[in-house]
Amino acid sequence: MTQQLLTMSYITNEALVVLENELVIANRVERQYSNEFAQTGAKVGNTVNIRRPPRYIGTYGPPLLVEDTFETYTPVVLNYQYHVDVQFTTQDLALSMDMFKKRILKPQIATVANRIDADSAAYFTLNTATVLGTPGTQPASYKIFSDARAYLAMEACPTEGEKNCVLDPITMSAATDAFKGLFNPQAKLGEYNDKGMIAKEWAGLDWWEDQNVYSFTTGTNTGTASAFTLYATGGTGALLSTGWAASGTLGVQGFTASSPVATVGDTFTIAGVYPVNPQNRRQYGRSLKQFVVLPPGGFGTPPNGAATTGLFYSPATLLNGTFNSNNGVYSSDGSGFCSLTIAEAVIYGGQFQNVTAVPSATAAIVFNNSATAGTVSPQGLVFHKYAYALAFADLPLPQGVEMAARAYDDEDVGMSIRMVTQYTINNDSEPTRADVLYGPASLYRSLGIRVAG
Repeated sequence: MTQQLLTMSYITNEALVVLENELVIANRVERQYSNEFAQTGAKVGNTVNIRRPPRYIGTYGPPLLVEDTFETYTPVVLNYQYHVDVQFTTQDLALSMDMFKKRILKPQIATVANRIDADSAAYFTLNTATVLGTPGTQPASYKIFSDARAYLAMEACPTEGEKNCVLDPITMSAATDAFKGLFNPQAKLGEYNDKGMIAKEWAGLDWWEDQNVYSFTTGTNTGTASAFTLYATGGTGALLSTGWAASGTLGVQGFTASSPVATVGDTFTIAGVYPVNPQNRRQYGRSLKQFVVLPPGGFGTPPNGAATTGLFYSPATLLNGTFNSNNGVYSSDGSGFCSLTIAEAVIYGGQFQNVTAVPSATAAIVFNNSATAGTVSPQGLVFHKYAYALAFADLPLPQGVEMAARAYDDEDVGMSIRMVTQYTINNDSEPTRADVLYGPASLYRSLGIRVAG
């Protein structure tokens, strides 16, 4: 029988399937393959745009009142290029695909998938503003999860598409123990074929377990909590009377001078500012709207060999205060002022209104972690698919190598993976790398809820 060597094209296509099957949280969000770079190949730092649908206000009576169609875009920066490099022999290439996948390909691609999943969980968590539960306390109340589903409904969550609850294994164990009288999915166990699924359509949610759920350490707000207020001249780019912006700058005063005041991922409320349903623009609930602290320049690329996402981008200077791009901590200036980048923007009118009113010039700011500073808390997520996105693009195929191949699926999977190998004559081996280029983003931030544990 003639020996059949596995081809790089065949291996790469199988790798794409393995990658898809190994994802948990990254498999539940909107995924898009960008064909903008399909011909030339993308690089780290390239940006793709994902379109968000317009919203309209409408009017009463017979007269025609044509509204402008204001389409918005969420830029997705392809900041993450991750690869796993292995070496196999020409003898390995003579194996059947089943044997090769089990021995070499699956462990290699599982590591890639795990990195994508962990990066996505970190990004989605740190970009989500609404937090339920108490950091450091496992959520054992059914009401926390039913409240999360209710928040999604009031934020005009689409009825189609999955609503997911993703928890770390320890928190999931606590939740299932607390709900064991109700949380009894045996009748549907035969349907749960995907990795990590615990229950389907229970409490209006599909429940998933994921070891990559992000553990957030709450920041320190140095100063007297009751003294934190907005200041009118300290940068109010986050306050919009109309239009749309994903984020903006908000000036806060009252901190201890030249001290840490907030960490990326901290959440807070502004006195007098309540959330509204984005369709009827009426206040819902009695709780103030929550906002999240973001890095001033966006999320950066992890350093080579880093085990976590690590770095953030930062401009050279802030209007007030400073930002540490290594740990994501803002510090106040010598007068106790700090300019924070926040999301969402505070939009108090127009088609994209998301709050009841513009805050007063010195409205009180209350950080949600004031009583739990420095607490490590796994942050589960309850979200609709359209809350977040994960974009992939083609990496260029290098010349002068033995074999290079790409596999992508722009319909169902929305992913792209590249594999490159080069024969080394000194030991008859094939060093081979598997690369992905991707970038996470928030599409509709209000369709995601953090559940502190």
